[in-house]
Amino acid sequence: MIKRNIFLILLIILITNIIIISNGCTFTKEPLLVYVKDSKAAWYQDALTLFQIKYTKVKIAIVYHEKWENDDGSWSDLRINSSDEALKAYRRGIKSSYFIGKEGLVVQDNTIVTPENGCYTGVFPGWGEYEDSVKGEELINFEKLSGKSVAFVPFSVFFGRNYVSRKNLGEISKYGAIPLVRFMPWGEPYWEPEYQPRYSLQRIINGDFDSFISRWADTIKDYGKPVMVTFGVEMNGDWFPWSGVFQGGGKKRTYGDPDKPDGPERFVDAFRHIVNLFREKNVKNAIWYFQPNDESYPQEEWNKIENYYPGDEYVDWIGFSLYGAQTHDEPWVKFEEKMEPIYKELTTLFPNKPLFLAEWGVMEREED
Repeated sequence: MIKRNIFLILLIILITNIIIISNGCTFTKEPLLVYVKDSKAAWYQDALTLFQIKYTKVKIAIVYHEKWENDDGSWSDLRINSSDEALKAYRRGIKSSYFIGKEGLVVQDNTIVTPENGCYTGVFPGWGEYEDSVKGEELINFEKLSGKSVAFVPFSVFFGRNYVSRKNLGEISKYGAIPLVRFMPWGEPYWEPEYQPRYSLQRIINGDFDSFISRWADTIKDYGKPVMVTFGVEMNGDWFPWSGVFQGGGKKRTYGDPDKPDGPERFVDAFRHIVNLFREKNVKNAIWYFQPNDESYPQEEWNKIENYYPGDEYVDWIGFSLYGAQTHDEPWVKFEEKMEPIYKELTTLFPNKPLFLAEWGVMEREED
């Protein structure tokens, strides 16, 4: 009878799944629900559960919340409220006390204090065509929609637009979150996967953009609060002009070290050049992060993530992008199947750097 009672108690705990004990700390979590298999709701539930029990080294998770029309007229809806079920799953998952909004954000001497047992929240609402139309009311609306505040908010700075918006920094600060500023070296036409000689990595290395990068440094320095900053996100993909595939690829002996692939080496030198400009300006509040994509395209030896890494002295945080299906012709891959290999890779490559998910999301399955 005693054994039977113990078994029933354990079974109840397993089914209700209300309290999780991890690393000696306790946090509350909503009970799991049964959603349609391979649905967006199930994907969200898996992600927000696995952050808490398996992928605990992820200390910030920034969900992508946007909808756009594709060239073929179809829509990609990555908003958390693309369906009632998706919204319900996101709200139930993020409600856990493991996820920490702006109220729990801890900063000491321009350093983000990573939670020992938790993960900061964030949202990237897209911010329009140029990813820079930040509006504080949208953050408030997202908080109401999701049921929890956010602690981190990205926006982009396109080289072709040539300014870091003080207004954007102010909007995020007024809300109470930390901004992430993404330097993106491209100009018109945006969103075309092709080489742009005007904004090449080589020109950045040569110092052709030093004058306005220095102005950006001044703007961030004057802001006076912590700002996370990166350059050239998802450089190991093949969809941005600064991607290694467009900057020399796997060729050697045409630039720098003859034993290193030229595309990644140029990226490293451009990243370092920008960081050094900020250091010359004595910008103490910039927190630098590195953001590869979870998978490399092309999947070749020269295009591995480690070839793009600027070095520990140039990077404070390791970020990464991870998306499920974003269009209806993409295969459906479960969150854990996407997350497992990149999590192992990054925690092995960079064991001493804090890790965060700089972008994550998925669209609805067409048949859902």
